[in-house]
Amino acid sequence: MFRNVLLIVMLAILSTTAHTPKPIIERVPIKKRLDEKEVVCLAKNIFYEAPQEQYLGKVAVATVTMNRVRHREFPKSICGVVFQRNSRGCQFSWTCGPRTPFDSATYKISYDIAVQVLTNNLQVNKLKNALYFHNTKVSPNWTFARPITQIGNHIFYEPKIS
Repeated sequence: MFRNVLLIVMLAILSTTAHTPKPIIERVPIKKRLDEKEVVCLAKNIFYEAPQEQYLGKVAVATVTMNRVRHREFPKSICGVVFQRNSRGCQFSWTCGPRTPFDSATYKISYDIAVQVLTNNLQVNKLKNALYFHNTKVSPNWTFARPITQIGNHIFYEPKIS
C-alpha cells in the first residue's frame, strides 16, 4: 500500500512539472558602463571649447575629440586626447591657458552631450574624418590639414593626404 501511495505522489509530481511552462528569458541589451573620469574629460572639452555654441557645435567638438581617440596618432583615452601636449603646446587651448568662467547650467548641457556621445555614438557625420578645429577668431597656418566645414564659430579640418 505504501508503494502505491508513493507511486501516485511521484506521478502527480511528474505530471505537474511536465506541464509547468518554462520561464521566459528576456535579452536585455548590456549598457556600456561609462567611466566617469572619461565623461568629465569630454564634458569639460565640450564646455571650454564651445561654451557659446548651439547643440550641433558642441557635438562637433565632441566628434573631433572622439575621432582622435580612435586615430592611431593620438592617445587612446578621452582624457589622454584632451590633455595631450606636443611641441606646439596644448592640443586644446583651455588645458594650458585661460578658461571660460564656469557656468553650471552650460556645463550640465555639455555633460549630457558627453553622455549621449559615449552611450549612443552620437557624432556629426560630416566630420567623420575631422581631427582638428579652431575658433574663427584665430587663423592658424595649418599646412597639414584641409578645411571641411564651419559649424558655428569653429572651422573643422581633416588631415591632408600626402
